[in-house]
Amino acid sequence: MTGPTFTLATSSQDAYCAAQYEPENEWIRITWRGFVINDDGVQGATAYLGMLQAVPCAMLLNDNSGVTGPWFDSVDWLQHIWAPQVKALGLRYVAHVLPANDFPSVLPPADAFAGQFELQIFSTLAEAEQWLASCRRAQASDQVA
Repeated sequence: MTGPTFTLATSSQDAYCAAQYEPENEWIRITWRGFVINDDGVQGATAYLGMLQAVPCAMLLNDNSGVTGPWFDSVDWLQHIWAPQVKALGLRYVAHVLPANDFPSVLPPADAFAGQFELQIFSTLAEAEQWLASCRRAQASDQVA
């Protein structure tokens, strides 16, 4: 079973951002591909806000492993505009997977989102999935206690 999805594409029809709620994992997975310019990054992050409103979800898997150039450099926008909105909608954990070519521009300052949600940076998708699964288990045990 799958949940809500969206896909965003450039004017040349190249998909650069796709998102899907995964009910079996209780997270939203966003997959970025290709060269993501600032406007595209903001559009994808804004589309995620709409998805989060429709499907409240505490966990985000932000997969940049398919990004081929520096990721959009709008950390300031993410930090001051986007992050307060997703926090208000219930986001608590973000697993950010680096591009395979490991562009340093994808790394926000370590404390950029402190007090808003927990951000962890990963080199592999498997590590990110394992961390979010542990967050899901911790949430479940908190609800039982």
